[in-house]
Amino acid sequence: MKTSLALLFVVTLLIPGIKAVCCNDSWIPHNGHCYYIGYGTPLTFSAAQVYCHDRGAYLVRLDTLAENTFLKDLLKKTNAGNTWMGLTDRTHEGIWRWYDTNSHATFSDWGPGEPNSYGNRNDDCVHFYKSVDYKWNDSGCHNKFTPLCEKN
Repeated sequence: MKTSLALLFVVTLLIPGIKAVCCNDSWIPHNGHCYYIGYGTPLTFSAAQVYCHDRGAYLVRLDTLAENTFLKDLLKKTNAGNTWMGLTDRTHEGIWRWYDTNSHATFSDWGPGEPNSYGNRNDDCVHFYKSVDYKWNDSGCHNKFTPLCEKN
């Protein structure tokens, strides 16, 4: 075991761009981050935030299009349902920010006609929408979806 860890350490030092990450059981490693899908745990947006926080994580924050693509592919492969991410416009309508950092989203992957606050509702929270190939959809924060947690 010590030999394997030492070898991993040496390889990560010698090969630029490789990020070693050790994720706990049930967490999925990717590019220096760990992801956890809370299957069977439909929660409101606020409860999903707490759920991730209790695991030392936060609702997923998408920093790059490549990360978004990776997560969409993961959700498709696992046939996950609608899944929360940490994007919201609760503070200012139409200004989408990541709840954990208050930073603006640097790109988007909205489904057709989104965001739309459907039916003149106050849809302030965003999830991956299974019915539209896991593109982003704004939804009421009171709806219950699967949490997708991230830590690094």
